Amino acid sequence: MKKWITISVIAVLMVGGGSWFLLHKKQENASNGSQQRAVQTVTAKQGKLEVAVSGSGSVTAATDQDVTAANTVLSVASVSVAAGDSVSKGDTLVTFTNGEEVTAANDGDIASVAVSKGSVASQGTILLRLTNEGDVTLPVTRGNSSNSANVEGGAVAGSSLTVDTVKAAAGDIVTKGQTLATFTDGSLLLAPAAGTLTSINISSGDTVVASDTVAHITDFKTLQTTISVDELDISKIKTKQAAEITASAFEDETFEGTVTSVASTGNSENGVSTFDVTISIKDPKSLKVGMSTEAKIVIESKDQAIYVPLEAVYTSGDEKYVLIPSGESSEKVTVETGLTNDTYTEITKGLDAGASVQIPQVQSSGSGSGFNRGGKMMDGMGGQGGGMPSGGGTPPSGERPSGMGSGGGQGGK
Repeated sequence: MKKWITISVIAVLMVGGGSWFLLHKKQENASNGSQQRAVQTVTAKQGKLEVAVSGSGSVTAATDQDVTAANTVLSVASVSVAAGDSVSKGDTLVTFTNGEEVTAANDGDIASVAVSKGSVASQGTILLRLTNEGDVTLPVTRGNSSNSANVEGGAVAGSSLTVDTVKAAAGDIVTKGQTLATFTDGSLLLAPAAGTLTSINISSGDTVVASDTVAHITDFKTLQTTISVDELDISKIKTKQAAEITASAFEDETFEGTVTSVASTGNSENGVSTFDVTISIKDPKSLKVGMSTEAKIVIESKDQAIYVPLEAVYTSGDEKYVLIPSGESSEKVTVETGLTNDTYTEITKGLDAGASVQIPQVQSSGSGSGFNRGGKMMDGMGGQGGGMPSGGGTPPSGERPSGMGSGGGQGGK
């Protein structure tokens, strides 16, 4: 009886072991088949490839400034000297309509004269240049002569002006240099820039000093947008670079722009620094101040470039290669690369347009490790991480798809 029991146990174990082996082999084959199906091919394209840096911002006016009494000017009544004249200390050089005089602070020769009768000058305006006995040429400005501080005229610090006539009203569109108001001393308040006079808060008889804000000008026709650029990309941004701008309010419209300024100082938040980049908008059309924008600054571009998705290029040491389908397996082809953005890599040597290359296919389910588009390991569920090619498409151990390039961009179609 014991003998038959032993034989029965052995038989059961043999049958169970064989069944387990066959089931495991079937599952392994199914897994291999699933991996084999995970291989995907794409075609190398040819067209325009761009490398760009993008950012968001809002529309602002290029000119949006206060006008203060310091913007007042005086008209020149007469110029007493000409280039080449020799003068002595105290000689009158320029006289303004209110009687203010600019005199020579020392002996010397007149090197050049920048104003004439009827010219206007604000505090600090260069009137002429004087070469002294030490053969040093220095500028002479309104306000820096030996006696100008003793003559009333212009809203310099500590002095005041009385408004005579206001010549503009809020809502007026003014040009640069247009007279906004006159003062009883003969000085004028000129618009420092063109735009819409959004406010003017002086009246005849008012007394103002240099620090007083008397008006505000906004130019609603010359618009710009300022975007924040990451510190890793800011070195690539230069003035005069072209930009493409879109606005949330006009989804189907693109506006042309040009980089006009790049901030030298960054803004740090959570350990990351960004820099402001200002872009002028060539033709704002219906854009309005305050609208949100997205801007793309083109760093590099190339027409007729041959390019493939980033994940199609693998790196092994100094070698870069792609996998070309060949029957049931694939062939490793060494390539050279050029421009790279966050989606595509240019192939400059080793691959022709229209050639098929393998890329990892996104896994729809299951856990495990795969590679994201940057070529780094990604654990956990599938989905956004693409699995490595299997079968002939699997790169040698330790090799990874090439990483993402810096900056954004797109490939042409």
